[in-house]
Amino acid sequence: MNEDPWRVEITDADIRGAKRAWIAARDSDATDAEVDRRYDDLRRLVSGQAQQIADVVRARAAARRKAQAD
Repeated sequence: MNEDPWRVEITDADIRGAKRAWIAARDSDATDAEVDRRYDDLRRLVSGQAQQIADVVRARAAARRKAQAD
């Protein structure tokens, strides 16, 4: 897979941190807008990590197909 200089790797730690931030905002006296923003951050990170996993799966499948064709 070609390395994209703009690609950002999302880790499990990133998601855990975002989840903690959302829960802390939800359980505090934060505004609804702040809680929504924190949840949106979490949702985007989960979605981004899912895309990363899909990219890896597709790249590995393509490499296997290429190896079998050779």
